[in-house]
Amino acid sequence: MVLTGELNDVGSALRTNVKNSYRTGVEVQGQFYISKQFRVMANVTFSQNKVGSFNEIIYDYGAGFDEYNIIENEYEDTDIAFSPDIIAGSQITFLPVKGLELSLLSKYVGKQYLDNTSNDERAIDAYFVNDLRLMYTLHTDFIKDIALTFQVNNVFDELYASNGYTFGYQGGPDYVVRENYYYPQATRNFLASVALKF
Repeated sequence: MVLTGELNDVGSALRTNVKNSYRTGVEVQGQFYISKQFRVMANVTFSQNKVGSFNEIIYDYGAGFDEYNIIENEYEDTDIAFSPDIIAGSQITFLPVKGLELSLLSKYVGKQYLDNTSNDERAIDAYFVNDLRLMYTLHTDFIKDIALTFQVNNVFDELYASNGYTFGYQGGPDYVVRENYYYPQATRNFLASVALKF
């Protein structure tokens, strides 16, 4: 089910099944210990996500915005929207003393498109973000585990967007509008928590 650009009678976007689409790829994950104090976990996914044939609907309201014309553009072998070719993550953990963990959490998401046309002008740029987490776990007779966590998210203060949408229409052949909207993510931010296990 993909968005086509077509709207229903109340202006909501319509989805349709597309023929000859596929998703194929490989995911690899692993974990290994560099030493008793260092642990590395990582995963990566490589994929191709394609639509064999896709018809995009654009509305042309005429030069005076008093018309209602439907333009249909056909595309072949395009990328499925919001489907990056590469997604990768890692966690590097340092355990200096018993109960204390310091972890660097990293995530990479490749370029993804806002629609099914594979147009670079309607895409979300690839991004790479890192979080830093400090966790201390202690045990008591009354409470089995007390986990104290302090985390710095987006520690390098990256400016990035992880989602969005695109919209287009025409007001005659000389007035073509394509608008992209993005959901920017938080810059550096902090999180503290206490978890109790009885």
